[in-house]
Amino acid sequence: AFEIIAAGEPNTPFDRWTETLQRSGIEATQTTIADYNRELGHNPNPHPGGNEVYILVPVEKLEDALKILKATEGSTPDWRTNRT
Repeated sequence: AFEIIAAGEPNTPFDRWTETLQRSGIEATQTTIADYNRELGHNPNPHPGGNEVYILVPVEKLEDALKILKATEGSTPDWRTNRT
């Protein structure tokens, strides 16, 4: 199971957060919201998520991921979280 820790338009901070987590040994990934929804069997056409992305981390690594990002960014990013 994965936790969504951020959602929004693809951007440099999301790339940096994903890379930082991966370098720290956390299996962080970015996926488009449309691809994520398709995997769950939800496939509206056109998809309202456009090219927005989620950053996903394993549920058991959520607290570690948030601590790492807070330490590297200096403050907690504006998270949008959901259990998956």
